[in-house]
Amino acid sequence: MNAVILINKPVDFRSSKCVAVAKKKLGVKVGHSGTLDSTASGLLVLLTGNATRFAEYVMSLPKVYRAVIQFGAETNTYDYSGDIVSERGYDDVDGGKLADALWQFSGYRMQTPPAVSAVKIDGQPAYKLARSGQDVEMKARPVFFRRVKILAPYNPDDGTMTLEVHCGRGTYIRSLAHDLGEIAGCGAFVKSLVRVSTGNFTLDDAQDPDGEIVPLPLSRLAENFTRIRVSGRDEASFTNGMSILLRHALSASRGVSVNGQICVEGDSFLGFGTYAGYDYVKPEVIVPKDSF
Repeated sequence: MNAVILINKPVDFRSSKCVAVAKKKLGVKVGHSGTLDSTASGLLVLLTGNATRFAEYVMSLPKVYRAVIQFGAETNTYDYSGDIVSERGYDDVDGGKLADALWQFSGYRMQTPPAVSAVKIDGQPAYKLARSGQDVEMKARPVFFRRVKILAPYNPDDGTMTLEVHCGRGTYIRSLAHDLGEIAGCGAFVKSLVRVSTGNFTLDDAQDPDGEIVPLPLSRLAENFTRIRVSGRDEASFTNGMSILLRHALSASRGVSVNGQICVEGDSFLGFGTYAGYDYVKPEVIVPKDSF
């Protein structure tokens, strides 16, 4: 089975556990395409069988999160699960200043991941080093914010603000909360976090890991990308490792492009290819479809 699975991951339920549950229920190879912190909930996109080869492509899709930010304190994890390292209160927070500051989180921005994160340092996840008591120096890296929208303005009664964050791969919402705490001058952390969507996959379509798990066809995945549809001789050529002509495509549509590659879809396969010049697309990754 080569397919997509959408899971609504509960809080305190590890992404690896979702993978194990799906694997046991379906009896096939299952892999994730970007984990969620155990303290977060929401959409987790899993891939089955040979479709796990598309994990990097799924991870490159834009994502939307809903986050409640708590001002007045900092934690060592940048979310509610960590130990409080600074507590200054939120009495002097200026909600208008916070709202005006959100323009800074638009487009590319340098961001420093939390020390308690899966970012690897010398081959080791940072969280393992941090939790073993080692000093961890995290390096800033570029991330992309498409939009940060206020869902609920700053509430002076409890020191919270609710945001909807549209962002790219590798963005840490916990670091966004930390940065906003610095702007407010009192510290902040993530009180709750939900992943609402990945590409065109939404939480509304996700399934409870404790219930029945129904896979989706790879055609749903293809809808996210700049793609062409082929049939006949071109389908046979592409699956046999031969380049095909773009102008022979039955149809074309625009979407996300990963490393300049084009998604190529046929009746029996889904793949990605690179532009090889002279109107040719050279195959890079090809996965057979299953019938649904």
